[in-house]
Amino acid sequence: MHYLQLSLLACVFVANGAGGLFARRVADRMHLALGFSAGTVLATAFFILMPQAVLRGGSVYGAGELLTFVGLGFVIALLLDRFGFLWVAESGSYRTICEHHTHGVLNGAAIGIAHHVSPAISGIVAAALLTHEFSDSAAVVSELGGNPPGHALRTWSISTLCFAAGLVATSFYSVTAAVLGAALAIFGGYFIYLSASDLIPESHHSHPQLLTAGMTFGGAGALYLASYVLVR
Repeated sequence: MHYLQLSLLACVFVANGAGGLFARRVADRMHLALGFSAGTVLATAFFILMPQAVLRGGSVYGAGELLTFVGLGFVIALLLDRFGFLWVAESGSYRTICEHHTHGVLNGAAIGIAHHVSPAISGIVAAALLTHEFSDSAAVVSELGGNPPGHALRTWSISTLCFAAGLVATSFYSVTAAVLGAALAIFGGYFIYLSASDLIPESHHSHPQLLTAGMTFGGAGALYLASYVLVR
């Protein structure tokens, strides 16, 4: 694997660990981390993935077809969230961990798909999804609470391996414009769902503060600025 991918995986492990430590030490600030992550994930969908889907797949698909792929990504995310873990429903903690690992696979896959567009796009998407790994890990530790360090280290390691699986599955092969456009649009829909139906409500559930909303807009603004500077 290329050294850049290895460096990214190291950053994923650090982000997971930092998120867990954040939740243990400043649990009362969890809503701020979730709010910022919600903004970066939503901005990734609207400012990066969906515009690139139009640019890369526009020669193959019309606007209606690309929006259908966006809707498909949203529906897939909804079904995965509602029914994807019914087989572990009897264990709330195990379900939470499985969801975290699934997010890791999909985050890695999204970065791999973005790499086919350009290194700059891939880097911006990676920065956004590292913040999601941080907040997701913090949310897991906060919800489970009191896990021994060895258990947390194992969870972070498995999450990093899941991230690596998604990255490898989408990075090391060539894709056509049709596949790339569709994949970008589907991930756009997935991240819209993740932010709007999971991260934003969760960040405001216990702390409906103006600062929480400010963090969400701050995360979105940071991603927009990065995309404006590095891509346009």
